[in-house]
Amino acid sequence: MTKIIDSHNHLGGPDRGDDFSQSPDEIIRRMNRAGVEMAVVFPFNEVNPGVSFSKANDFIAQAVERYPDRLIGFARLDPNTGDASLSELERAVGKLGLKGVKLHPKGQNFGPSNPYVKLILEEAAKLDVPVVFDSGKDIFDNYAISSLAEAVPEAKIIMAHMRGEGFIEAAKNHENIFLGSVKTPVERVAEALEKLGSNKIIAGSDSPYADMTWEMKDKFNELETLTSRNMKKMCGVNLKKLLKL
Repeated sequence: MTKIIDSHNHLGGPDRGDDFSQSPDEIIRRMNRAGVEMAVVFPFNEVNPGVSFSKANDFIAQAVERYPDRLIGFARLDPNTGDASLSELERAVGKLGLKGVKLHPKGQNFGPSNPYVKLILEEAAKLDVPVVFDSGKDIFDNYAISSLAEAVPEAKIIMAHMRGEGFIEAAKNHENIFLGSVKTPVERVAEALEKLGSNKIIAGSDSPYADMTWEMKDKFNELETLTSRNMKKMCGVNLKKLLKL
C-alpha cells in the first residue's frame, strides 16, 4: 500500500511574522488524525534561526532523529548570507542527513538577482536533493523560477503553491519543475491535472497553517475525475521518486 506523504510542513517556531509554531509531537498527532504516514518538515521563519538557519536546521534534524519513520527533514536557507548558505546546505545534507531545501523569497527578502539562489540550486543538484520554493509572489515570480529551472536543468524544483501567473506553463515547459497542491483551490488542482497530468503534482498541507486532512485527502475527493492511481501518485509516489525513498 502506498504511503501518504505530506510534502510541506513547518516545524519549530514561533514564526517571526505570525507567531505560529508546531512541535514534533503536535505534527505527529495531526498526521495520525489525517492518516498521513510521513511528512516533510522544515523551519518556520524563526526569530533566532542561526546563520542561514543553522540552529533551526539542527532542530529539524533532532525531530527526525526522534521520529525517523514519520518525519523527513528539509533545511531552510538564506541566500543573503552568501557563502554561509552554501556551507549550511552541505552541512545540512552531508552531516545532518536532511533530504531537501526550502527557500522562501519573501521571508528572507531575496529576488532573482541574488546570485546565491542559482548557486544553491546547483549545489542541491550535485547533492541530489530537491528545492521547495515558496512560489507565486511578486518578489520572485513564477517566470523567474521558470528561468532558474532552465538555467539549472539538473535541479529538482517544487513550486509549493499553484498561485500567480505562469505556474502551469513553468511545469509544462520544464521537466524539473513540479507543482505543490499546498492550499490550492480544488478547481485549480483540477486544471493542473487536466493540463499536466498527475506526475507533475505533489500534495502538501502547509500545517499548521492549513488542515492536513483537507489538504491531503478531502480536497482530492472533490475531484470527480481523479482516479485512485493518480491520487497515489500525487500523495506519495511522486515525492518518493524525487527523494529516492
